[in-house]
Amino acid sequence: MIKLVNVSKFYSSNNVVALGLRKVDLELYRNEFIAIVGESGSGKTTLLNVISGIDSYEDGEMYINGKETSYFSIEDMENYRKKYVAFVFQNYNLIDSYTVLQNVEAPLILSGLPRDKIKEKAREIIRRVGLEDHIHHKATKLSGGQKQRVVIARALAKDCPIIAADEPTGNLDSESARQIIELLAEIAQEKLVIVVTHDFSQVEEFATRKLRIFDGEIVEDLKIVKTNKLDLPDIPDEDHQVKLMSYLQISLRNLLSVPKKTILMIVIFTFFSLFVALSYGAYQMASNEVQLSSNAHFSNTSPNRVVLRKMDGTALTAADISEINDYNIVDQVVTFDYMLDYYSYMYSEDEDTYAYIYGLYLPVNLIDEDDLDYGRMPITSSEIVVAVNSSSLNDYEDYMNKTFNAADGRFYGGNVGDSYRVVGMIDADNLSITNETYDNTFIMVTDEKIEELRKELYFNYTNVASIIGNTPDDEEDSIVDSLISARLEINETLTDDQIKTAKSRYYGRCDDNVCYMTASLLVKDYYVETEIEDMTVIYDASINDYNVMYVNQATYDKIIYDDIYQVSILTNTDIGVEGFVRDLQKINDGVLSIKYKVIYPFDANASNDFEALVILAMNIGMIGLIIITLVGSTLITYVIFRAIINTKLHDYAIFRTIGANKKVIKSFIYLENLYVVLVSYIIFVTISLSIPSDASQMSLFEPLKVFDFWNYIVILFLLISMSLVISRKYCNRIFRQSVQKTLKSDVG
Repeated sequence: MIKLVNVSKFYSSNNVVALGLRKVDLELYRNEFIAIVGESGSGKTTLLNVISGIDSYEDGEMYINGKETSYFSIEDMENYRKKYVAFVFQNYNLIDSYTVLQNVEAPLILSGLPRDKIKEKAREIIRRVGLEDHIHHKATKLSGGQKQRVVIARALAKDCPIIAADEPTGNLDSESARQIIELLAEIAQEKLVIVVTHDFSQVEEFATRKLRIFDGEIVEDLKIVKTNKLDLPDIPDEDHQVKLMSYLQISLRNLLSVPKKTILMIVIFTFFSLFVALSYGAYQMASNEVQLSSNAHFSNTSPNRVVLRKMDGTALTAADISEINDYNIVDQVVTFDYMLDYYSYMYSEDEDTYAYIYGLYLPVNLIDEDDLDYGRMPITSSEIVVAVNSSSLNDYEDYMNKTFNAADGRFYGGNVGDSYRVVGMIDADNLSITNETYDNTFIMVTDEKIEELRKELYFNYTNVASIIGNTPDDEEDSIVDSLISARLEINETLTDDQIKTAKSRYYGRCDDNVCYMTASLLVKDYYVETEIEDMTVIYDASINDYNVMYVNQATYDKIIYDDIYQVSILTNTDIGVEGFVRDLQKINDGVLSIKYKVIYPFDANASNDFEALVILAMNIGMIGLIIITLVGSTLITYVIFRAIINTKLHDYAIFRTIGANKKVIKSFIYLENLYVVLVSYIIFVTISLSIPSDASQMSLFEPLKVFDFWNYIVILFLLISMSLVISRKYCNRIFRQSVQKTLKSDVG
């Protein structure tokens, strides 16, 4: 029995309170066919919604088999609807993306019926309502009468003691309406059937009781046919436990029935999966490659740079360089590579500009013209491309097409070479070679200019470079002149073994404008020692440049050698460089056991407590960035997912009317999102594994190349965590309003 005692219902909207029901007293029994009639807005649908548990009441008490319901939680009311009530709605409330068979199967699956019996029973019920020819048609393809038959078939499948029908014939013609009422009467045996109708004549033949509602009150309670007063059966909860396979089946069906929405969800989650994975990969790269200690021999400690010499100290041949170039990881082999360690300080010659450049030299052929953010590639040796950080790139007008004078920021500030004009700019972060220590600033020049610079600056990279000698007229007037930061220039007016330079370099007692000295020139670098004895050094007061030294071509060729003793290998990725180094170290030349001496300048660990603290701080910062990325991605994904899932909110409300309680709905959402995550994860892994190991570092997916098995497990864990957070957040939203409000809003 259902009993209402002084039940009242109120609606509030825009600070206006409206009456739904007023102090209703009523008793309903299982074997009754009750017709509720009344004018529009009189409260007849409100009464049905309260009795069926899809709407609440504010005052009084409703009893179900003697049990009070005023204290029922959302879960309790869901459980009541699940066990006792089947609905037949005027606007059908079918799941449009389901077929007729799937709509009828849904309550059977939720009832816990064995899987092998579900389809058989569903087909039997569909035949009973005369829709066997439409069994595989989507609900959207049916006529109004056919849809209402599906609704009744679904109610039959649920097999509950209460049938709640709200205007079941409101949208039908008279013939279809009678067929629907006859069906309801047929299934009303031993059930409580409550029909809300605006036309009592349609149900008069079958009704056992008539209730008339006016202004929220029952003004007529007419018993047309005397019936026995039978209580509702007690239905234990365990008879309706949903099985795990049923959860999996319905959640997968929900996704497959709306393929466009599902594909969109997969695309979105794949995008954010990649975003999170790239952030995590970048963290892994930063953790593996953190480099703080300075290097005693190399200023350019890029993780993309490997320095190579021959173990026997001989010069590298063309065959040796070809052997190195055969590796896929090799981007470029730079000869006379000490230029890669030179820092140049430049300043703008333009009076209106105060722009400065301080960075390393690099060969411009590391990039293509398409890589440039501004300008073009250099054509002459006096044109350069500068690779700068993003903030400097934003101020490109201070650099582009401006002329800069070059000065040596490390050695006395003297002029070095000619002026340069900036003809192109690129973001240094987009280069395949990086050097974090110096803010990723690079001066990219032509091969011709690198050749010029390596000769001009040769003395800067020697262990010993000096002039040792005496004046011709005074054996005791000796000099030792270091040639660090000096540069050679050709002057064919000089004879062999003569050097002319500024008198300001001379520290003897010569008072003339031009002074002479007989001396030896000693130049010794890592590979070659050159000594020219009995040279004549001319100190000329008319030469203003302190650092220039003039020789003729023959003398120049004695000092500057062209044999290649060391090269720098610039790799196209900074992943797996250590393995490449090991491979080079294993090469056997047939004479010595190891052919090459290989140096990886980047491979230096923090050597003091301060640097260890800095590394710790960097790791904490990177972990913080990962957390921010994860949280941000989760929130953004949730917002987008919510927009998509909101279109399914109506379907979830329908599930709530056919037996799915809060636990079941939450399980559907969690599983649906989990399916999406797993498919997205498979796509992510496929993309990651498809990236060639020797792909360019400038590739968007470069950080994915650091992933090993456990990295993939971590990413899967992170994605599942994102899915759980999104699902939980959305589930809370679903149950903020009653089923009646959700269905009335007709979301989706």
